[in-house]
Amino acid sequence: MAEAMYHELAKAYGSPNSKYLPRIFEICLSKTDAAVLLSLPGTPDEIAPKVSVEAVKVAEILKDLFNKGFVLYKPVDDKLRYGLNGDLWDSILPDRRDFEKFGEEFLDLWRSYHEEKMMVSPDEQYSENYTRVIPVEKTIPMKWGEILPYERISEVFEDAKTIAVTECACRTMSRRCDYPTDVCLLFNEFADIFIERGIARRIPKEEALSIVKRCEDLGLIHQLNNTEPEGYQFLCNCCSCCCSILRGMISFGKEGITAKSRYISSIDSELCDGCGLCTTRCQFGAATTVDSKAIVDKDKCFGCGLCAPACPTNAIQLVPVRGPEHVIDNLEKAPAQLVDTLIIE
Repeated sequence: MAEAMYHELAKAYGSPNSKYLPRIFEICLSKTDAAVLLSLPGTPDEIAPKVSVEAVKVAEILKDLFNKGFVLYKPVDDKLRYGLNGDLWDSILPDRRDFEKFGEEFLDLWRSYHEEKMMVSPDEQYSENYTRVIPVEKTIPMKWGEILPYERISEVFEDAKTIAVTECACRTMSRRCDYPTDVCLLFNEFADIFIERGIARRIPKEEALSIVKRCEDLGLIHQLNNTEPEGYQFLCNCCSCCCSILRGMISFGKEGITAKSRYISSIDSELCDGCGLCTTRCQFGAATTVDSKAIVDKDKCFGCGLCAPACPTNAIQLVPVRGPEHVIDNLEKAPAQLVDTLIIE
C-alpha cells in the first residue's frame, strides 16, 4: 500500500515510469506527508478532512514540505493555498540538509533520477532552450558593437531586486569533481523562495560579482535561465561532469536544452604557441591541438569565452557569429518561469 502511494506520487510529479523517484519519496517522506501531497491542491483546512489530520498539523506538514521544495503556495482569499511544485526536477529540490541526513544512497538516487530524466531516444529533443550560455563579459571586444543587456552578467545583477547564493545541487549529488558548490546564484522571487526555505543566503551584487570571477578563474560555464530579463531566476556556474543540463547534452545527446551564446572563439594561429591550455579549459570539447596549434570546432563551440582569458599569448578572442535576434528568438521561445509552476488547479 505504502509503495503504491509513492509510485502514485511520482506520477503526480510527472514521472510515472521513474525507477528512482518512488524510492526517493519513500526515504524522505512519511506516509502522512505523501497523503497530504496526493490531496493537493488546497488550503490546510481543505486538506485536513481528506487525510484525517487536524488542520493545524496539516499546516505544519505543508510548511515542512515547502522547506523541502515539494510544494509552493500563494495567498488566495487571505489563506495560503498549496500545490505541488510542478518543476520538482528543475527547481533544484535536492537539499544538502537532506543529503547529510539520509546519506550516500539518497545522493546516488537523486543523481540517477536526474540522469534518467536526461536519457533520450534518438528522436527526442528539446524544442525550447531551457538555459543559455552567457559569455565571460570581459572577453567580448567592444569593437563588435554594444553588448546586449541579456549578455551582460553585471547588468543582470544591477537589475535584480534580490540576489542570493545557494549550493550547487548537481555537484553535491554527482560528486564527480572538486569544484566548489557554494556558487549557484538566484534572483528576485526565485531567490526569495530559496531564502524562505533556508537554503540560500541573500548577498549584495559585489559578492555576486566576486563569485562569478571565482568561477571564471576555475573554468566554470555561466548558464542563465532563458527567460525575459525581468524573469531571470538563476545563474548556474557549471561543469560538464556534474551539471544535469550540460551532462545531459554532452553525454546523453539531449540537444536543444541549452542555447549557445552569440559568439564563438577565434584563434590567431600566428600568436598560438600550442600550449594546449585552451583544450583543457573547454568543457564542450571544441578546442583541440593540431600540428602544435590550437583550433576550434565551430559547431561544438558554445561561446562561453572561458578559453580567452586563460590564453598566455592572447591568441583567442570571441567573435560574433549570430545576430541579436538569436537571443531575442530564444527568449520568445523560452519555457514558462519556474515560479509559475504551482499546481493549484
